[in-house]
Amino acid sequence: MQPDQTIAFVAVDASHEPMLLGWLSQPHVREWWGDPQDELELIREDRTTGNTKGFIFFVDGEPAGYIQSWLPVQYEGDRWAKDLTPDTPGIDIFVGPAGMTGKGVASKAIRAFVPQLFAGTAPRIIIDPDARNTRAIKAYAKAGFTPYGEWNDSSGRTILMELTRTEFERTR
Repeated sequence: MQPDQTIAFVAVDASHEPMLLGWLSQPHVREWWGDPQDELELIREDRTTGNTKGFIFFVDGEPAGYIQSWLPVQYEGDRWAKDLTPDTPGIDIFVGPAGMTGKGVASKAIRAFVPQLFAGTAPRIIIDPDARNTRAIKAYAKAGFTPYGEWNDSSGRTILMELTRTEFERTR
């Protein structure tokens, strides 16, 4: 990605669903997000409930991917979320077009997205990639996230990563 490229965010709405389904059906997304129809239904449901806030992100006006933020209250029974304060948002992201992967798009989109999350009281932001998703882990590290733990469940091992407010402000 070029340093002068712009990133913009638009809240997901029903008009984005065909594009999202196409992206979710791409092998590089499906591998980590799961069944495209199920994921699209979750995005649709989250839009209705407000539990998760989803956005299409654009690079220089072109749709480039999806990013969402969520609060841990919906996971408060899960062991991995026990130490999270209610105002600690988590994020998830994917780059949609396969040709845009491996070019720094995700890192730049994350860096453009997190200021709105730190505008509140959040002490840190978390992200939880699958331990096998080394490309994502590298992108998140490039965006400033550092590992702080891991957890295992029936789907495998997850790396817990955080970006603290202090670190974000230091690297702005």
